[in-house]
Amino acid sequence: MANDVRKRSTNKGNTQKDISRTRINRQAKKKQQNYIKSHRRKKRFRLNIKRKAGFYLDYSLMFIMLLLIGVGLVMVYSSSSTTKETIFDILKSQVLFAVVGIFFMILEARIVDYHIYSKKWVSYGLYIFSLFLVLLLLTPLGKNVNGATRWIGLGSFSFMPVEVVKVGVIAALSFRIVNLGDRMNNTFSLFWLWFFYGVVPAGLLYVISNNLSSAIIISGMCFIITFVAFPGYKPFAAVVGVGGAFATLLVTRLVSTLNSGDNFRHARILAWLHPEDYADNKAYQTIHGLYAIGSGGLFGKGLGKSMVKIKLPEAYNDMIFTIICEELGLFGALCVLLAFSVLLWRIAHVAKNAPDLLGALLCTGVFAHISLQVLVNIAVVTNTIPNTGVTLPFISKGGTALLILLMEMGVVFNVSSQIKDELNE
Repeated sequence: MANDVRKRSTNKGNTQKDISRTRINRQAKKKQQNYIKSHRRKKRFRLNIKRKAGFYLDYSLMFIMLLLIGVGLVMVYSSSSTTKETIFDILKSQVLFAVVGIFFMILEARIVDYHIYSKKWVSYGLYIFSLFLVLLLLTPLGKNVNGATRWIGLGSFSFMPVEVVKVGVIAALSFRIVNLGDRMNNTFSLFWLWFFYGVVPAGLLYVISNNLSSAIIISGMCFIITFVAFPGYKPFAAVVGVGGAFATLLVTRLVSTLNSGDNFRHARILAWLHPEDYADNKAYQTIHGLYAIGSGGLFGKGLGKSMVKIKLPEAYNDMIFTIICEELGLFGALCVLLAFSVLLWRIAHVAKNAPDLLGALLCTGVFAHISLQVLVNIAVVTNTIPNTGVTLPFISKGGTALLILLMEMGVVFNVSSQIKDELNE
């Protein structure tokens, strides 16, 4: 009996010892896990501090971008000398937006990681917000300028929602492609992306603001981003072929009905085909722009000596490239085009070497935005395509456009800095 009692007490003591050991082991394991988590947080924090302290900057990309902004400020100053507004007011507005834009660009490049666009609420939220801004054009906030409602006015401040739409399309489309993964190989998914991120925003802009040029640019951006992400070529070749055939039939139809058509599209096409017959109205800017390009010669007349800017209304906007050709000549115009080529080459280099697909697609979107806008602007001022309102990136006056472009460049700099981080690691 006494032995049984001793055995029970011994077993009970052993059980309690086992329970206490288990608790101690659990507590020790928990402490170890907490230590590891804390150590990882500290290590991550140290890496972040190190990354900010040793931030890699693509100096060639920064230099060429600042060069284009500087050329833009000089040409805005030169081409605004005949306006009713004072030169100081026009230049002050552009300088202010440039300074604010560079501040946000630095903020995005060094602090805000581009992977924030991998969050659904950020990318989709930005896209939906941009479309909401377009719908605001239908409200009393929409400002009608020269027969088109493309501006939202908030007191003395106004901006073009189309610039925000471009950013929204780049962010949302890039996120969606990354999220699709292997399903991106499906042609149905490709056509769905074209519809939702290309046709829908472009159609809204065309119907609401009558902005055909921006609708074409947004569609082209969507096409280029998906072209980079999709592994095949057949759907793109088919779309190009069908689109080319449709455009040919459309142009043929329009040309055959030019004399009977009375809307402004017909008038623009007639002014494009026969600018000399419409020199007093629809082709006024085109004719004087061509005069400016031709009179510039090889080295131009010199800064501030343009004569055509006296006749061109707001020459510092869409037609600023003609003033560059007149004052700086063919040499100056080619230097500007070379600067854009170097800028686009550096952005393409960053996209090609991006740490992941999201970074590559975001840079591709910025590349598509700038390249398409430059091509359309140069084509318009040289009368290669019918006249339409598109500014020259970084150079034309336009606070909203410059601010958005600089913020896009901040994303490119952020991606390029993380390429350098990976090489260092």
